[in-house]
This record gives sequence, structure tokens and C-alpha cells, in this order.
Amino acid sequence: MFAVRPIPFFVVTALLALSAAYAGDLKGNAVTGKELFTTSGCPACHSVTTPDNSKLGPYLVGVVGRKAGTTKSLLGPSENLKKYGVTWDAETLNEFLADPNAKAPGTAMAGILVDPQQRADVIAYLITLKN
Repeated sequence: MFAVRPIPFFVVTALLALSAAYAGDLKGNAVTGKELFTTSGCPACHSVTTPDNSKLGPYLVGVVGRKAGTTKSLLGPSENLKKYGVTWDAETLNEFLADPNAKAPGTAMAGILVDPQQRADVIAYLITLKN
């Protein structure tokens, strides 16, 4: 016979919260995402209106569906992002925006969105930026 040990409540709560965040249960709000994108300084490096190679980072029009590291900018195409090798979608953007340097070490991307809801909102906004 074996003994069943109770799992502390905080462990169960943490596991449930973690699984909800990674299960894509969060619904992003594009309006909130645009406001967050604009007020958090993202436009200093990224254009969202037209293909613009005059910014430090790549333009984000059509970013969803595009291969990472293939867009020109003042810094040029990122070799680190090319090595990352993903095609941007909600999942890959979520992983990257949580900690860019963990996914593409040495990337010039300095912004980090720790809050899963904020990431979902910004991603919902980025999805609206179509060519």
C-alpha cells in the first residue's frame, strides 16, 4: 500500500495558472495592445504603418506569418533571429516577447513583456498589421 501526500494549495494554484497561460486561454484585445505598444516605447524601434527600414528594429507590418530575421532595419537582418528559425505566429511571438534574449541570445530587442495578458494584447494588435 502507498501513502497519498496532499499537495500544498499554492503548488496546485501555481500549476493551474501556468498551464492556463501556456494553453493560450488568454484572449488578446487589439485596442489595448495598440495602446500598450504605443505607450511602452515600441515605436521608437519599430514601424507599424508601412515597410520602414529607417528604424533600429524591423517594421512589424505583416510580422505574423513572416520568418524571423528576414526584415531589414538600420541594424540589418538579425543573424540571431535567423538562427532562431521560427515563423512568427501567436505562439512564437508570445515566447519571444516574454524574454527575447532567452530565445535569440544577443538580439538587440530590449523590450520584455512579463505579463501574459499584456503579451496577448500586443500580439492581438500585431495580428491586425497586415500588408
